[in-house]
Formats: sequence, C-alpha cells, structure tokens
Amino acid sequence: MLRSFEGRRRKLSFIGASYKFVHQGVRDFIISRRLSNATHLENTDVWLYDIDDEPLNLEYDLIQRMIREHDSGLRVFKAKSRAEALDGADYVVVSVLVGGMDAAEQEDRICQEYGIRHTVGDTIGPMSTARCLRMVPLVLDIAADMERYCPKAPMLSVTNPMAVLTHAVNKHTKIQCVGICHGTESQVRQVAEVYGVTRNQVCVDVVGVNHMGLITRIEVDGNTLATDELIEKMRDVLKRGYVDPATGKMDESDNAFAFFRMTGLLPNNGDHHFVEFFPWFLAKSAFVNGENIYGLNKRLHDAQARRERHKWFYDTVSGWTYAPQDQRVPDMDRYSSENIIDIVSGFENKGFVNASELHLNMTNGGAVPNLPADSNLELTCHITPRGPQPIQFDPLPDFALGALTPMVCLNNLAMKAAVEKDKQAFLEALLLDPLLQDFNSVEELADRLWKVNEKLWTPVK
Repeated sequence: MLRSFEGRRRKLSFIGASYKFVHQGVRDFIISRRLSNATHLENTDVWLYDIDDEPLNLEYDLIQRMIREHDSGLRVFKAKSRAEALDGADYVVVSVLVGGMDAAEQEDRICQEYGIRHTVGDTIGPMSTARCLRMVPLVLDIAADMERYCPKAPMLSVTNPMAVLTHAVNKHTKIQCVGICHGTESQVRQVAEVYGVTRNQVCVDVVGVNHMGLITRIEVDGNTLATDELIEKMRDVLKRGYVDPATGKMDESDNAFAFFRMTGLLPNNGDHHFVEFFPWFLAKSAFVNGENIYGLNKRLHDAQARRERHKWFYDTVSGWTYAPQDQRVPDMDRYSSENIIDIVSGFENKGFVNASELHLNMTNGGAVPNLPADSNLELTCHITPRGPQPIQFDPLPDFALGALTPMVCLNNLAMKAAVEKDKQAFLEALLLDPLLQDFNSVEELADRLWKVNEKLWTPVK
C-alpha cells in the first residue's frame, strides 16, 4: 500500500543511535531539498532511542546542529523509551549491538585457543555464529514491539550478522525487514570511478549472502561490460592504489581481486570480509612464523585496534558536534552509501535520490531459482510500495552455487540455534564453518561460546 504523508509528517525512528552512521542517513534527508523531486523528504521527524545516553545525546546534538546550519524543516527528538520511539513510526532503522566489544573480544580469545582467526567476525566464523545467540532475541523483541506500535512500518536493519537477523524477523514475525549493507554500493562507486562516469550510469547484478555477494554482471552507460575488460581496467586502478571507503587501501595483491580474475565473479567486499568465507586464507597452514602468507596480518581481528577506532569515531563526531559556530559540520554536500533515503523514496513511489537500483538483504522468494525460496540473500532489487522486489536471476552455475549453498545452510542453523536455544543446531552451524580448524575440539568450542552468550541473550529494552 502506498504511504501518503499529505497533511502529516513521516516518522523515521532509529533504534540504536550509532554515531558511525545515523547522522549520515539523516544528512541525506536534510540535503534532499536540492532535488526538486525530493523536497518532500525533509518533511520528516527523526526519533532517536538508545539504552546508552552517550551516543544518544551525541547524535541528537549533531543532528540539531545540522538542522540549524542548513535551515532544514526536519525535526529530531530523543525518545525516553523504545515504545515512544516506535509509536506510530513509518520506518524503523535498527542498529544495535549486544555485549559490545567486550563479548566479541572474549569470543575471539576463545577462538584463538583453537587456532581460529577472524578478520571481522560479525558475519561468518564461530564469532559470528555465537553473536547470533545474543542478537537474534533482541531484534525479534524489537520486531514484536513494532507489531504492537507500528505494524505497517518496515524494519531497515544495518545490524550484523545481517543475513541471520533479517531472516529471523521475516520468518518469525509479521514485520517486513530488509538488511542494508554498503558493500555493493562501494563497488558500484569504484566501477564508476574506473570508467569516469556518475554512480547512476553503473548498474550491477549481485547475488549472494551478506558480505559475500557476487557481482555477476556490470553495465556502464547502458552497455554490459566484458569481464576481461573490467579486470584490466580495475588492475590499472589497483596498481595506482585505490582507497575503499570501508576497508582502506587496496592493491593488485588483494585476494578478492584475484578471485575475480580467476572466476569472473566480482566479490562485493574486499579482503576484510571476503577471506572469512573460504578455508584457505586463515587456516593454520596460512601462517608461517606468525606471518599470514596471504598478506592479512593487518586485517586480523584486533580488539585494541577496534577500541581505538571506536574512540576515533566518537572523537571525530564529537568534534563536529561541539566545534565553534564558525566551523560547519563537514560532508554536507554528498549522499551517503547507506541508501535509507532511497528505500523510503521507493516505498513512497517517489523515485530514487542516490541510487537507481538497490542491493539489499531480503527473502529470496524464487528470485534465485536454485537456492531455497525462504533463504535470506543479498540481491539486486527495486523498492516499490509493497517492498523490495528482487530482479529475476538465472539458475546459478555450479561454482557460485557451491560457494553460496553452505553459507545459506549455516545461517539457517545459526538462526534456529538462536530462536529455539537449540545447542545441536549451534554445533552443526560450527561444523559447516569454513574457519573451523579442528574437528575433535568443536564440541568443547561450542560449549564455551554458548556459555559466553547465555547471560546476554535476554533482551534489554
């Protein structure tokens, strides 16, 4: 059903006031007045809620400043409860984390005792499967509140493990949920840079699971590119040095690029996520005298580096928020890669602001005929008033099917373990994991990771 806002303001609610991205999503609405077909998007009330007052107050103060500096019609409010934030919401954006960096650090230490190394640990690997145990109950609890307070609102989730969480909401509640990840969007922008065109002159087809989407077709200015041509173009760019906004500098030694060169399938994320999906890169045999033979030492999960980066984010955003009045908030001249504004525009049938097509996590529903219809996939789609409509794919060839099918099954088992508190499903998910190093110790590993999460899986409002 088409959402209409004649005579009223839309309510956009953020559950979790992440200072890594919330203000970026709101910024898109503030600057939308520059587009004649998007001025209606400024007619928005943003509601923020977080159980932690520090990010809540920081994001509120920053958005207030952005509104003042740009004389925007947008309004921002702090909710005193989750119920207040959700009551009557038209769209709900969820960015939450249970246990914080402490839980992830504890899980990483346990995994390293069994020879298991991660680079990120929020999507694949035993750390991710363990995270599902504490994240799924919270996201389902938020969805249950949405069924009560805003049953027609879609949940727009930027929370990891995205595939499992999005699937859980769609399978176990009446709330429509889509997962938003900027990986493919970053690759699209890279291709646009390579060819010297605008972002909307590039179209791609992506199919896969979150953080392991495979770009199967690339079109520039209406012409489908030959794979060999794009490989050579990208090789030239990588030789000169390309800086991925999410992962930093990439070069020709990037393993994701080598995979593209060998298979013709372009991963939608660089090595930080890509290498966790295969058994070679982080195996015990990949480390000689403590050095990773695939050049991944600097990408390995590092708790201290993460804490420092977290502090850097806070200090940076705080610096913008409380800078002298003659120093305006930066980056207010470009749209973010989170696509929240495009999803809202699509639901309202108003056209797109930033991207003419989206790449979101959703229920397959037959779009990929040889993967389960109820599985959660990252797919190229368009947003309509009824929600995301994926493009229709041909049956996947054997190689792509073989790479993705175990991940679909692993995610299903992780969801079952979290929803039903099913320790057997948790064990089976670990047995499918490409990062598992030792069969004989997997039951002990499962037991230890399970115990870390037992005290964390009761949702806190």
